[in-house]
Amino acid sequence: MKITITGGLYSGKSTVAKAISEALNYTYFSVGELQRKLAVEKGMSITEYNKYMLDNNLDHEVDNRTIEIGKEEDNFIFDARLAWYFIPNSFKIYLNVELDAAVERAMKDERGKSEKYTSREEAIVNITERRRLEVSRFKDIYNIDINEESNYDLVMDTSHMTLEEVIEKTLEKVKGVI
Repeated sequence: MKITITGGLYSGKSTVAKAISEALNYTYFSVGELQRKLAVEKGMSITEYNKYMLDNNLDHEVDNRTIEIGKEEDNFIFDARLAWYFIPNSFKIYLNVELDAAVERAMKDERGKSEKYTSREEAIVNITERRRLEVSRFKDIYNIDINEESNYDLVMDTSHMTLEEVIEKTLEKVKGVI
C-alpha cells in the first residue's frame, strides 16, 4: 500500500500522516520537513524558500526523489504537495481547511521561528501568499491544479473536526482499501 497525503496549509496533513504511519507501521516521508529544514539553513522563511525554489528551478530534485520512493518502496505514507502526482498508484488523500481555522492553528503552531506570526493579519497574508505561490508554481511547472478534488481518492475538510476525528476517519477509509 502506498498512501500520499496533501492539502491546505495547517489542515493537519503531517500530524495525520504520522499517526497513520504509526497505526499501520508504515514508513513516513515528508517533503515539508525537508523544506523547512533547508529554509532555516538558508536563513529564510518557508514562503521565501518557496520563492527561492521557483526562481532557481529546484522542484525537480524533490520530484525525482519522490518518484524513486514510489517505485522502490511499499507500505509508506508520503506527506507532500505533489506525491499524489508522482506516485499515481497511491491512495491519494487531500485535507482541506478553511482560512480562519488555518490561521487559528498557525497562531498556535510550534514548528519553529520561520513560521511564527505576530498577528492574525500577518498569518492571513502569509498563508494566503504561500498557497498562491504553490498553486501557481505547480500550475506553471506541471500544468496541474492541486486544488482539483477529483485528483484524490479521499477529500476531507478538517476545519471543524478534532485531530482525533480526522485521524480516525482517515484510518477507517485507508483500512477499507488495504
